[in-house]
Amino acid sequence: MKNKGDGQSIVYSFEASSMTTTNNNNKKPRFGIRLDPETFPRNDETDKLIMKLFIPALLNFLIIPLVGIVDVFWVGRMGDAVALAAQGAANQVFQSAFWIISFIPSVVAPMVARAAAGGSKEELQMKIGEGIFCAVIVGLFGMTVMTVFRQPALALVGLDTVSPTAMQAAPYVGIRALTFIPAIVSTVGFAAFRGTLDVTTPMKITLVSQLMNVILDPLFIFGFGAVKALGVAGAALATSISELVAAALYIGTLLKRNLVTVRSMLKPPDAKAIAALLVGGAGVQLRSLAQNITFLAVTRTILTMDKTGTAAAAHTVSSQVFQLGAIAILALSTIATILVPQRMHSKELGGPVVAKAVADRMLAWGILIGVFLFFMQSAAIFAIPFFTPIKDVQSFAILPTLIGAALQPLNGLVFVAEGLMQGHQAFLRLAGGMFVSTGVMLVALRFEGTTLPGVWCCFAAFNTCRLLFALRHHFVDGPLGWKHLEESQKKWASKNA
Repeated sequence: MKNKGDGQSIVYSFEASSMTTTNNNNKKPRFGIRLDPETFPRNDETDKLIMKLFIPALLNFLIIPLVGIVDVFWVGRMGDAVALAAQGAANQVFQSAFWIISFIPSVVAPMVARAAAGGSKEELQMKIGEGIFCAVIVGLFGMTVMTVFRQPALALVGLDTVSPTAMQAAPYVGIRALTFIPAIVSTVGFAAFRGTLDVTTPMKITLVSQLMNVILDPLFIFGFGAVKALGVAGAALATSISELVAAALYIGTLLKRNLVTVRSMLKPPDAKAIAALLVGGAGVQLRSLAQNITFLAVTRTILTMDKTGTAAAAHTVSSQVFQLGAIAILALSTIATILVPQRMHSKELGGPVVAKAVADRMLAWGILIGVFLFFMQSAAIFAIPFFTPIKDVQSFAILPTLIGAALQPLNGLVFVAEGLMQGHQAFLRLAGGMFVSTGVMLVALRFEGTTLPGVWCCFAAFNTCRLLFALRHHFVDGPLGWKHLEESQKKWASKNA
């Protein structure tokens, strides 16, 4: 650390260049916010480790939106814009409810990463078992609430309960609600493997379970032989069966690898563990609540634009293309949630200085992947007819798809920066930033929410606000920010002396 003169700010830099187990003895680490040229990808050991984790994580996350695209494809083959709008609205309602209450996985992943870094098998089993136990309780609550209140939930996105769209959406929500428990158990299983730096096993489990969804989709939607055609509800049934299979595979694999025991899954967490889960969970829930208020407001705005369902159907198509691209950034973000706590708390892996260098590198990766996705998604407009044969829906979907492409570099920074905050378990800070960003989004919708392209432009204001909060935490007042990094490094060095 060195002062550059009276009245000037203290300038900081980094000289940690890779995720090695030891620091360069010839260099003294310096602390702060200025990005070193070594921050950017250079195919060193840091990049090789990131890519080793990123590729299977990407494939794992990619499977789910690809299956979602298959759902949209088969529902779109019905040739009914109302059916496509119903599937998009019902899926948004379920996903919003699911992510509002499923806070357990986000809290479990960094906890498991810390336990794995500590090397205690018993603690690792305990943390995973606690997560699964709490997931079952939370899943039971979610299933009950969604089953009882599915009609009011659809009303939240502007659907009249007697409208044709709501009539097709309600059965979808009802069927999906029945699999809340296996759905959240699967996310905890994924978080557990991710916390141990195993992203290959979840990819295999997801591939098997979602392949079943792909096979069952046309069977249940259109019917075959003795199987009755269920339409939009058939897509929900296929997805629900795949979620049951995924949960069974996760539990079986965790038990087989001795990462969890039957006893640890059945034993209620103690007061200290519950307190940690509740504190972290409260922040995750508040963040999810704010985020899903945004998504529900967007869905409501779009559903009330026109009565034909054309705008809503176009939004469903554009969203699928957008989510397919954003999944790469999400995969990178989840890697940040596990690498940061492992580097922060491991004696062998370098401590806060190396954690900061890795975090900066991942931000650079986020920008580069976002730029790549911009070009890929821009080209995806030629694939829009694949999702729906309806010409009006195709033409409505082009501009939102291009706007979503332009947002991908911004998303790259946002997702990774927020992933770093999750790695530090700064859930309440994340929630605060999300609530402010949601307020900005709601105001933007009032001014620009009269057209589908206008709604998509509002996402730029939403994500810019999120980015400002996340970057402040990383560079300024978080554990790796210039205000606290030197102190964090000294504490780590003292503990591991």
